[in-house]
Amino acid sequence: MNLNNISDYHTHNFRCKHANGTLQDYLEAALKLGLGEIGFSDHFPYEFLKDLGRIPYKEYAMTLDEIPNYLKTAEDLREKYKKQIKVKIGFEIDFIVDQEDILNEILKNYLDQLDYIIGSVHILDGKDSKWCLDDKRFLEEYNYFGIDNVYLKYFQKLEKMILSNKYDFDIVAHFDLPKKFNKFPTNNDMIFEKAIKVLEFIKKKGMVVEINTSGFRKEVKEQYPSWDIIREMYNLDIPILLGSDAHLLTEVGYMFKEVLSELKKIGFNQLVRFTKRKKEDIDF
Repeated sequence: MNLNNISDYHTHNFRCKHANGTLQDYLEAALKLGLGEIGFSDHFPYEFLKDLGRIPYKEYAMTLDEIPNYLKTAEDLREKYKKQIKVKIGFEIDFIVDQEDILNEILKNYLDQLDYIIGSVHILDGKDSKWCLDDKRFLEEYNYFGIDNVYLKYFQKLEKMILSNKYDFDIVAHFDLPKKFNKFPTNNDMIFEKAIKVLEFIKKKGMVVEINTSGFRKEVKEQYPSWDIIREMYNLDIPILLGSDAHLLTEVGYMFKEVLSELKKIGFNQLVRFTKRKKEDIDF
């Protein structure tokens, strides 16, 4: 399968403190793979947020003073490689309830430089303070709350993110993230019903859901979201795009050919691209 019409919209780099490689390294990895477009979407800073408690946020994202260089480097690469590959610039931004105003005060300075924003939920309220559901250091929270409650808390927060009138984003990241450590609901019907309700809100808001292939590299060994959820997305006519969530150069475009083949079988034949926060459909 030819990938020259395919984009990878979810990549990280050394600035987030838990990935390796520069923006140019990731761009060149995409070129070698034959991708037509690469999206830079590193983690937006956390340091300005309140009440993060025991969250080790300095290990999760760039700092505020790194933002200008990140954006300038991305813009320079877009110009330098414009005849070889398209470059899109974005952020992955964590949704923290009732802190949208704090976020927007900072984010407004950079919006005109962005092609897209990935909205994600990593942080939930815990027994003592907030915790990160995809960080192994917080696995005890799964036992404390019970797996079904973790899923419910996650989808409830995802719903708040989608319905927030102050939190402005374009793409919903790793839709069923709680399964990362191969932890699945005991009451699957209840959780699946909640997931579908969230999808219905996504549809009403006209948002895009990423098919995130990083799950293949985790204990769960499958993409986010599951094929059952993806089939419901197809039934709801929810637009999609691909993201590798790459933190290493070898992860760019990870399993894209295999996933595209399965998406075709379901009935999908288009992916979304973004330019300056405007989306367009691309056939694949």
